[in-house]
Amino acid sequence: MPSIDSFYETDKAISEYLLFHYGTEELFKGPSEALDFAKRCAELALRHPIKLGRALDLGCAVGRSACELSAHFDETIGIDFSHGLIAAAERIRNGASIDTEIATEGKLTEKITLTLPPKARPDRLHFQQGDAMQLPTDIGTFDFALLANLIDRLPDPARCLQSIGKTINSRGVLAITSPYTWLAEYTPEDKWLGGYLRDGEPVLTYQSLQEILSPEFEELEALDMPFLIREHTRKNQYSIAHATLWRKR
Repeated sequence: MPSIDSFYETDKAISEYLLFHYGTEELFKGPSEALDFAKRCAELALRHPIKLGRALDLGCAVGRSACELSAHFDETIGIDFSHGLIAAAERIRNGASIDTEIATEGKLTEKITLTLPPKARPDRLHFQQGDAMQLPTDIGTFDFALLANLIDRLPDPARCLQSIGKTINSRGVLAITSPYTWLAEYTPEDKWLGGYLRDGEPVLTYQSLQEILSPEFEELEALDMPFLIREHTRKNQYSIAHATLWRKR
């Protein structure tokens, strides 16, 4: 069995993320409000007044949100720890269509072709491999940063959140989404932001986010964002991410 890190380099993982990000409505049997999650994550940038200068998609996977952000921002950078996911994002950014196999039933699969979203601006978009907990010192600062379904997949999410303010301009917006699915194989239990008892009282991730971010950020809003992950033609995983938006002071 591959390790957690190596799993994201496998063809299976890359195919699943490509479908999750770029799959069209007819490939999913489920509620419409749960479709196009990566696109809806990018649209969080437009919910509050913001300078449309630079955007960061941290934990961008195969890059759909970054592609959508490039339609609005002068420059968008997508960063992910997985070399394989970034390579797939770059192929799409460069205009190459990607053929991938998806499960239909049992051992049966079908081939689908995925392409660059029509509003994306490749000339404003760049992808690079990197560590969300240790960003390059020369990356600069951003007017919008998106952490979509990332924090509960990091070895030390608090470290990431405590440093993210350095990369966001004053009055810039930070958007975080997560279903708060804490698992020891991704995050050691002593690094979980929620989902446990402390002195007999429940600790919730939302509460920890408020504690960590409030010194630098003003909370703008919180909302639910459902999403689907397709397993095969007649089976989807239905989840609800909690989205929180924050403005840098």
